[in-house]
Amino acid sequence: LYTAIPIGIVGHAFSKVWEDRDRLLLLQQMRRRISRAGYTPKELVEMFRNLDEDGNGQLCFDEFKMFLPMLNIQMSDSIAFRVFETFDDDGRGTIDFNEFLVGVFPAQRFVMAATSSAWIPAA
Repeated sequence: LYTAIPIGIVGHAFSKVWEDRDRLLLLQQMRRRISRAGYTPKELVEMFRNLDEDGNGQLCFDEFKMFLPMLNIQMSDSIAFRVFETFDDDGRGTIDFNEFLVGVFPAQRFVMAATSSAWIPAA
């Protein structure tokens, strides 16, 4: 009985990750390609501005989708939307620069928390 419980927990965790594998693999692929290209968080500011077609400081899903071909990544809209939702921390349906930065460089969340500031690009 005692060994059955941990195996059940591991099995459940594995099945959850397996269901979400497309989103997780896409996130990993995006981060790897950005790292290989040598982009820094500061260079992402310019990329973010180029993607933000309406200039409101937020990326909607359609603007976010334009980011993927820039990285030579092909995927369905449903998977891209799941990644978009991962980046959208506040759930407002748009991604601001800080959400974009943390989505691409997850460790940046800790840097921003340690400095008690958000990194908002100047216009």
